[in-house]
Amino acid sequence: MSAPLAASASDNSLITQFCKTAVKAELHRAGTVGLEGMVDDTCRCFLAKVQNGAGIQTAQATCKARAAETYGL
Repeated sequence: MSAPLAASASDNSLITQFCKTAVKAELHRAGTVGLEGMVDDTCRCFLAKVQNGAGIQTAQATCKARAAETYGL
């Protein structure tokens, strides 16, 4: 029972790391500095949306819009 949980946690960590890299790269391309907690919040949102069955593009768009509203971008 602990093996599937470990694999799931590992997968989530990998997804989160890719997300953080992508968000930071997008901020850099836009010449914007992310506010404290923005990258983590955005990636938590993304992971939650994907885990709840949203497609990757839908999760990206939803969480990007939420971050823009929350952080005034």
